[in-house]
Amino acid sequence: MERIRGIILFLDFDGTLSPIVDDPMGAAIPDKIYTWLKKLSRKRGIKIGIVTGRSMQDIRKRVGLKNIIYAANHGMEVYYKGRFILRKGRTYRRPLALIAHRLIKELSAIPDIYIENKGLSIAVHLRRVKGNYHIRVQSIIRATTRPLLKKYGLQLTGGKMLMEVRPALHWNKGKAVLWIWRRIAPGYVPFYIGDDATDEDAFSALRPCGITVRIGRKIGSHAEYYIPSLRTLAESCLFDSGAVTQIRFRSENRRFE
Repeated sequence: MERIRGIILFLDFDGTLSPIVDDPMGAAIPDKIYTWLKKLSRKRGIKIGIVTGRSMQDIRKRVGLKNIIYAANHGMEVYYKGRFILRKGRTYRRPLALIAHRLIKELSAIPDIYIENKGLSIAVHLRRVKGNYHIRVQSIIRATTRPLLKKYGLQLTGGKMLMEVRPALHWNKGKAVLWIWRRIAPGYVPFYIGDDATDEDAFSALRPCGITVRIGRKIGSHAEYYIPSLRTLAESCLFDSGAVTQIRFRSENRRFE
């Protein structure tokens, strides 16, 4: 039996590390969570990975820790120890820029809409848009992108109050965390915490071999456990002792304790 060397803790950003906010550019990690994360990143036997739909430049700036793993654009880019160790989809940048330009033009009359070109994907944020505009916005996005998706090998997906255009690759957060775990942290137990629909791929991928925790309970989630918020975990003593490999979990209870 292989010796357990430690835990690799994967964390989503929006809705997990940072509260969901109306303006995605205003998202930030609360001080107590940041202090906890920084402390964990220095602890022996623990590796930290941030897995997000945000761009690499954005997430590295918002988190600002050098000794952790960053998986951006839903895992299409992975950055570790000062360099990219995985970069998928670079040939899609030009067609995505074209689509971003068209979406900006077609949606210019919608108040408070925010269109973000993340290089390897485009996000149309609807959180600040009034509800009576949502159906119209979704219709415009579908009409604008439909002729271009198949042509350029792209797909249209949805998340929490946003729609995204990204490469139609057989790649997602689940594929990314398995790749990172096997390449960077073999012998470590994978531990994933997230809150969004895009995190379900990671829950499915890691549930047979690790611990999967959802922020907030959701019927039908592939996560084995749930907690009310990350603060619940940060304020516990779960990772405080050196014996992180000796953690016990009660599988009969959906709530993670």
